[in-house]
Amino acid sequence: MESSVQLSIGRIAATVIAAGFEVLFPLVIAWFAWRHLRVAWRYFAYGAVIFLIFQLISRVPLVMALQGMLATQLQASRVWLLGWIAGLSLSAGLAEEIGRYLGYRWLFREEKTWARAVMYGLGHGGLESMVLVAGLTLMGLINLIALSTMDISTLPLTAEQQEQIRQQLAAVAAQPDWLPLVGAWERLWTLPVHVALSVMVLQVFRRGQARWLWLAVAAHTLVNLVAVGMAPVFGLQDMDAIWAPEIVVTIAGMAGMWVIWRLRDAPAPAYDKAHGV
Repeated sequence: MESSVQLSIGRIAATVIAAGFEVLFPLVIAWFAWRHLRVAWRYFAYGAVIFLIFQLISRVPLVMALQGMLATQLQASRVWLLGWIAGLSLSAGLAEEIGRYLGYRWLFREEKTWARAVMYGLGHGGLESMVLVAGLTLMGLINLIALSTMDISTLPLTAEQQEQIRQQLAAVAAQPDWLPLVGAWERLWTLPVHVALSVMVLQVFRRGQARWLWLAVAAHTLVNLVAVGMAPVFGLQDMDAIWAPEIVVTIAGMAGMWVIWRLRDAPAPAYDKAHGV
């Protein structure tokens, strides 16, 4: 029996638009930073390299392996699921913020300025958006198109697994066509969070206070924990489970813009000159 579910042109178009935005938005903002802040593109590359090392190469594969090992427990136990979300949130905060700190130490040979920190954060969040988010968006679309046009009964799966695929396709078809654009909206506000966190970690060097690193770790962990944990904690379903995290991310992005502005161009204290940072 062939799949009776067909993806609409609107759904496909919205997904392509979302992926395009996820790729182009960080580059456009970085171009404005390069032009108006007069900061070199290499700082964008520094942020991208740090995200690549501390997330894509190290943390993401480890998380995927652990998730596969714990799949049964996570499906069977709410406590395990909530603990897993908390662990993911903390590990993301530690990996990315410690990575930012080490990037400042290893890669920045010139003065560590606010403008360079902005571009650094754009590279960090930009690679996440361009590779991880946009890549998964397009892969998901390709998989949906393939599954919706093939005879599911020919797949080497059990009857129960085939029925699960049909139900998943039916659920996707029932969603509004504009739903993929929610991912683009999320990237709009996630990028300021990345920049704000980079500016916060910068204060370790500008102010000579290590507490800024741990403030960044805590802020990163909190945003992830609340955004990801809201649906399972409060039992949200359907569109509520989609909108609630986006509201959290939007608020976090607005707060991030305030942090970026508040910490702009802070004069370097004598600590910087004395310690050569």
